[in-house]
Amino acid sequence: MVIDAGTQALPIVGHVPVRLQQAELDRIDRFAAKLLASEPALASTDAFGAGVTAGLDDGPALFFEDHAEISLFERRGDASLQYRALLLAGEGDLVLVGGGRSPAFEAYCREVLELGAARVIALEPVPRGAGQDSLAQRCARDADALATVVETARRHGRLNVVPYIGMGHAWALAGRIAMQSGARVRVAAPPPRLTRRVNDKLWFASCVQQLLGRAALPPSHHAFGPAALAGRVAALARRHARVVIKVPDSAGSAGNLVLEAETLRGLRLRVLRRRLLRLLGNLGWNAGFPLMVGVWDCAVLGSPSVQLWIPRREAGPPLVEGVFDQVVEGSGGEFVGALPSVVPPAWRQRLADEAMQLALLFQRLGYFGRCSFDAVLAGEAFDTAALHWIECNGRWGGTSIPMTLANRLIGDWARRTLMIVQRANLTNPARELSEALHSLRGLLFRRRSTDTGVVLLTPGGLERGTGLHFLLLSRDAAELSDQAAALERLFGPPGAD
Repeated sequence: MVIDAGTQALPIVGHVPVRLQQAELDRIDRFAAKLLASEPALASTDAFGAGVTAGLDDGPALFFEDHAEISLFERRGDASLQYRALLLAGEGDLVLVGGGRSPAFEAYCREVLELGAARVIALEPVPRGAGQDSLAQRCARDADALATVVETARRHGRLNVVPYIGMGHAWALAGRIAMQSGARVRVAAPPPRLTRRVNDKLWFASCVQQLLGRAALPPSHHAFGPAALAGRVAALARRHARVVIKVPDSAGSAGNLVLEAETLRGLRLRVLRRRLLRLLGNLGWNAGFPLMVGVWDCAVLGSPSVQLWIPRREAGPPLVEGVFDQVVEGSGGEFVGALPSVVPPAWRQRLADEAMQLALLFQRLGYFGRCSFDAVLAGEAFDTAALHWIECNGRWGGTSIPMTLANRLIGDWARRTLMIVQRANLTNPARELSEALHSLRGLLFRRRSTDTGVVLLTPGGLERGTGLHFLLLSRDAAELSDQAAALERLFGPPGAD
């Protein structure tokens, strides 16, 4: 099934049908009612004015990718990821960027991918040492940029604001646009308080436990201070091989501290406490509590991610757009790519079924927009594995953006075999983007002339020699392997085979 999410740029293609029993739906309704009773303002947007609500309209959109309000993420993130927003934009849309422009990448999106002539608004650079204000804050202060956005909204009588994540600054910008333009403004994201809740690993873990049962999580605990942190870690280290501490409001692996238990056993608690606080400080942690302390699954069959679109409740149930296997590296499980999942069909359906229960809960709470759930299949074999839900990504991300782009390019990402490559912190030869595209001339995807090939997702890693970021669309696994090998030869670190 294909639906239009509200703008030409966001085709939504459902792939895994899910039908829940009435008893499950009733249980979800009761839990949602309980959560809303305990936090009545969870989905409130009143502070931003009557003209601003969650949703999507026909009409132009303002896209931007902003990580500034995600704890620790921007510290490790690649600023060039902001150009991923251009992959979602179409003719007549606006895209905010906060760093240097890449005219070559803009031309590539317009002329090779034929995504339409979106207008890129480059905000004034931030002086060194001035802090990390969000793109939304900077746009609100930039008179020329704000005037451009407001005039677009006024001319059309409406505007969609499509942020990477629906934090407060994005909603405040939407409110300002509505107030100054008199236009109707829709934000393609959940309300800001709900956005923070679903992206909080502790809050999400509580939802998983109450909705799906304690076994749906690895052993996990809150730690409300340094002493409790050391005590929890010591207790888990006595029984498990690895322990993880997670900064709950961070994203992906940026806030994960994975510890080998054998290095902790026998330490006095005060020594352990000092070590843990030092290691967390090295991550950039701001000394805030509570933290999550849990078991890091060692025997892992896969790290699946379920991609969903959650519409407003009156528009129907959430859509499961795909189940993907994440490629992760390093002790903290850093995301470096993804491809459609190869788990057995029964597991694929179970992943979709449980993800749907969580998505329906969020929809009942007032959630709208892009969402994904990350899990681990823990064990030695599929017939005895445990399904552990790890975190919610209540935002766009490294799988959903390329997946949606593939829908735009070929109608349905599942028509082809695909692979997402997102490698950062590499040392590969820096080169001009035009040179890189010329090197790819025989492999490059070209709209209307081919439905396979290599798609560049961001320009910065290639231009600076710090990483690779591509989407590969192929007819079969053999062609996919050939494309990946060609990329490694062309752009990989020196000496790569």
